[in-house]
Parts: sequence; C-alpha cells; structure tokens
Amino acid sequence: MSIFLSVAVAILLVIIVLPAIIIIPEAFTALNYFTFPVMEFSMKWFDKFWSNVQWIQGLGRSVFLAVVSGIIATVIGTMAALAMQKLGFRLKGGFMMLMVAPMIIPVVIIGASMYTVLAPLGLTNTLFGIALAHILLGIPMVFITMSSALSGLNPNLELASMSMGASPVVTFLKVVMPSVKAPLIASFLFAFVTSMDEVAATLFLSGANTKTLTIVMWENMRTAIEPTIAVAATFLIILTLGVYILKEIGEIRSMKKYS
Repeated sequence: MSIFLSVAVAILLVIIVLPAIIIIPEAFTALNYFTFPVMEFSMKWFDKFWSNVQWIQGLGRSVFLAVVSGIIATVIGTMAALAMQKLGFRLKGGFMMLMVAPMIIPVVIIGASMYTVLAPLGLTNTLFGIALAHILLGIPMVFITMSSALSGLNPNLELASMSMGASPVVTFLKVVMPSVKAPLIASFLFAFVTSMDEVAATLFLSGANTKTLTIVMWENMRTAIEPTIAVAATFLIILTLGVYILKEIGEIRSMKKYS
C-alpha cells in the first residue's frame, strides 16, 4: 500500500511540476518559437523582455498590486478570523460562507460583478479598482489560514495577559500576534501569490494604462507566441517558489522557537 501511495504521489508531482520545469528552459532558447528539448541557448529573450517598457511596467504593477492587496487582505482576513473566534453572534456559518465565497464562485463571475459595480464609479482601468478585486480574492486564503491558526491558540495566554492588566489591544499585539506570526506571514504570501497570478478578474478591470504582467502575457499569447512569454512565466515561477520557500523557512523557525 505504501509503495502504491508513493508512486501515486510521484506521478501527481510530475504532472504538477513538469509544465513549470519545461517552460523555464524555453526562456533561454535561441530560436524564435517554442521547441522542446531546447537545443540552442541564448539570453536574447531576456534582453527583449527588459528592453520592452510594456513588460517592465506590467511586472512592476503586478508586484505593487500583490504587495498592497496582500497586506490589506491579510488585515481584513485576520480581523474576520478573530471575529469568528472571539465574538458570539448568530449565523456564524453564513458569515464563514461569505468569507470563503470568492474562493468558490468562478473568478470570471467575480470579475464581471466587479466591473458592473466599479464602472459607474469610474474605477475601471485604475490600479485602485484592480487592487479591490485582488483583495477580494485574497481574503479567503487569509481567513482560512488564520482561522485554523487562531483555533489552535491557547486561550489561557490571553486570559493571563488581561489578568495582569493588559488591554485587549495590547494582548493581541504582544501575545496573540507573536504566537501566530508564521501563519500570518503565510497568509500574506498566499494573498501575494493569488494577486500575482490573477488573470480573469483583472481582464475585466484593466485597461491600456493598468496592464499587469499576466495581462501582458495574455495579450501576447493571442497575437504572437514567442519565448518572451516564457521569460515572464519564469519570473512568475521564481516569485511563487520564492514566496513558498520563505513560508517554509518561517514555519521551520517558528517550530524551532517553540520546540
């Protein structure tokens, strides 16, 4: 049974990881089209990427939106998770469904709905409007992660802090926050990656002056498929892997600290 499970896991890993492994060498091809395996290598597509203002601006906007929406989604999602844990109110199940709804509802529907709401307000083709959509999509990741972390927190720690005269705010900052530091960082990183990879909702809200990296990739795939797209994909893969590596490092350090 263990051998069967090991083989199944190995197959799944290959299916999931193989496309990413294949696309990275394509960024270094000397040819003007995709081919596998890559026989001739060159850095010319990286040079073309960095010499194209559209690609550079798209990358900059994506990173900016990911950082801003990641921070705000982390704050809102953490506050919602705290409300679920600390406040006694009816319809908690309905509240939880509301918080995770953006994860369940197709992103195309969310994008269309956001466009319907933001277009009359003149917030389409603005970074603010796109950030709102990315925040909405990032909140469920934070809410689920922080709800799990807070449910495992020993309530006696907070009671002990408040019994010593600390206010609820001080207790949260000095006791709760350090105890859930690793999940909090992980929540931000999940929201960050969600924003970086988002395409469907951004298509409805972006315009000529607010194209993110994924939108630039999408438009180039529709017109002329060339290895510059592989360069952009490589940057996204590196950012995503870097985020998860940071998350794992944070969790390991947290485990060592409290072990």
